[in-house]
Amino acid sequence: MEYRRILAIGDMHGHFTRLLSLIHKVNFDPEQDLLILLGDYIDRGEENMRCLRWAMEMSEKKNVIALRGNHEQMMLYYYLLDQREGGIWLPNGGKYSKLELDAWIKREPDALQRVLEFIEQRPLYHQLFVNGKEYIFCHAGLKPNVSLENQVEDDLLWIREEFYLNYTGKAEVIVGHTPTPYFDISNSYLLQDKTNEYYPLFLKNHITIIDTGSFLPKGRISCIDVLSGKVWQSDPDSSSIQWDF
Repeated sequence: MEYRRILAIGDMHGHFTRLLSLIHKVNFDPEQDLLILLGDYIDRGEENMRCLRWAMEMSEKKNVIALRGNHEQMMLYYYLLDQREGGIWLPNGGKYSKLELDAWIKREPDALQRVLEFIEQRPLYHQLFVNGKEYIFCHAGLKPNVSLENQVEDDLLWIREEFYLNYTGKAEVIVGHTPTPYFDISNSYLLQDKTNEYYPLFLKNHITIIDTGSFLPKGRISCIDVLSGKVWQSDPDSSSIQWDF
């Protein structure tokens, strides 16, 4: 299918109000557009389950692909493994997500099963070719010099500097995971000056980073059309809570 736009939305982290302001601007059309969500729907915000439920509902629509982020992975481990193995989730923003999920389970006892099934079913990456050009979407990045089919879960969900500094592939890779204000590599890697910390970063080695700090006081949720390069961003609000990432 030939799409009008191929849209990717970065990390939401439980900021549903900001998400809504972005969605109104993007005006996604499932008949003409492809929408790819890069994961991290939950944790660090105040409306975590609203973001997660939105992603669950959107994933059932035509031409929407919802990927898994490392925060969904931490939640999955918390419930599927014992808490010693899965305990990393709570201190990484999961505490408040769990409180919201517990309240949801009280209203709808099957909510936990639905959530875990949704997370387990999320793909770790999406690949497509448009006019001979390859695009790869994933949450964190790729292990350099490893074929796509041999990438492992840990790298696709967690990798950072090794990917940014050493990726040499020809495919355009669109990721979230590392908030752009925290990005700490030389400007020689960037295609543009980093004049706005809360704006997507375009690297010279075919990497686009669109986690623009949704959970930070001045942060945004960002969407990019990879075909045109157009960027949309959410409105700011006063309810953001800053966490270490």
